[in-house]
Amino acid sequence: MKKLVYVLALAVVSNWAYAESAPAAPVEKVAEAKKDEAKTGVRKPTGDVNKFWDDIDWNDLSAEEQNLWEVLSDGASWDKLSKEKKAAATALGFDRKSWNSVPASK
Repeated sequence: MKKLVYVLALAVVSNWAYAESAPAAPVEKVAEAKKDEAKTGVRKPTGDVNKFWDDIDWNDLSAEEQNLWEVLSDGASWDKLSKEKKAAATALGFDRKSWNSVPASK
C-alpha cells in the first residue's frame, strides 16, 4: 500500500511539473508578433508633451501621427499656425504654452 501511495504521489508531481514547465510561445515569436502589429491612432502624451514626442522615433509613430507631424513641418509659433496646423498640434497634445516652449525654426 505504501508503494502505491508513493507511485501515485510521484505521478501527480510528475504531471504537475510537466504541465508547469510546458513552454509558452517562444520569446522570439512574441517579439515578432508585437513588431508586426499595425500602429494606429494618436497617442495621448503624458507628462511633458515635448519630451514625450522627442523620445519617440519617427518609425515608431503610427501613420496618423506621422501625418500630423508632416502638417506641422514648418515649426512656426502658435499664433502663426494655420487652423489646420493648430488642429494637428492639438491632436498631438500641444497647446499654446507647450508649443511655444520650443524655439520656432527660422
